[in-house]
Amino acid sequence: MNVTLAPSRMMVPAALSVGVVVGVMGPLLTRQAVDGGRETVGGPVGHVVHLISSAGWSWAALAFAVGWVCRSGRRAVWLAPATLVVAVAAYYLVKLGQGEFRAYPLVPGGPGDGASMPIDWGSMAGSMTVWWIGALAFGPLLGTAGAHARDRRPHGWLLHLLVPAIAIVDMSLRLPGDPELDGQLTVDTWNVVRVTALLAAAAVAVIAARAALTARRT
Repeated sequence: MNVTLAPSRMMVPAALSVGVVVGVMGPLLTRQAVDGGRETVGGPVGHVVHLISSAGWSWAALAFAVGWVCRSGRRAVWLAPATLVVAVAAYYLVKLGQGEFRAYPLVPGGPGDGASMPIDWGSMAGSMTVWWIGALAFGPLLGTAGAHARDRRPHGWLLHLLVPAIAIVDMSLRLPGDPELDGQLTVDTWNVVRVTALLAAAAVAVIAARAALTARRT
């Protein structure tokens, strides 16, 4: 059995379930800080997982992976964005449950609590809409790329460069960072992700080159 191809009956609920997990992972690894902001939980590991699960490149990787396990590009073109849409909804529902998107800031020890304050539905809807538009715009492209990346020919291998390239750009926009403002662990995580993405891209390029040479010989 080819493990890269999930059974049709399981593929859709499995992909959407993974989308929910990815969506809730980032906000669930945070809690309210004393100053009213958010802080991560779970120690250094929890902080690193929070950073990775909340990064744009990891969501791009999710859409690419959904396309990769699909049996056809026709399914990938709608299932990948659907997974991202579900992930965005899950993310913001958790944020709402944590007391965000209230009409007034929640101050620890102040009058009332998050549950008693009116919800700023406009702010929440606006944020969700922006990310939903991104999911619907880029999800089909990433899903289709993932579906065609199963091809063992050179162009299929080259499509594997897409996620590392997104990760490199994403991390490069965040770096060099400020250890005092961002935290040394955050800066170190961004650097490790960027170096890992560069190494992955180099490995894929070598494999694609070897596949091209093999194709010419045959």
